[in-house]
Amino acid sequence: MFIDRGRIVFDRSMEEVESRYVEVVVNPEKAAAARALQPMHERQVFGRTILLLDAVERNQLAALGDVRTPSIADLFVAVMENQAGRAQGVTR
Repeated sequence: MFIDRGRIVFDRSMEEVESRYVEVVVNPEKAAAARALQPMHERQVFGRTILLLDAVERNQLAALGDVRTPSIADLFVAVMENQAGRAQGVTR
């Protein structure tokens, strides 16, 4: 559970996190195709793009790069940044 300013903004079981959320590490030439899947968060690490997606089939992502379950820390950052964007009127 993640709480922001006294409001619950994320409440999922660990089983749901593992089955629902996925990260894909893509090379630059595949980043546009991965972004078309509307990731909830994106970050750059060593010239590669890491996208965090909600409810996208892992087998659909395998052609784009390395697929993995996100860490709770990465999921926390994504959710909280999205909350901050909503508070400022920014949508993703």
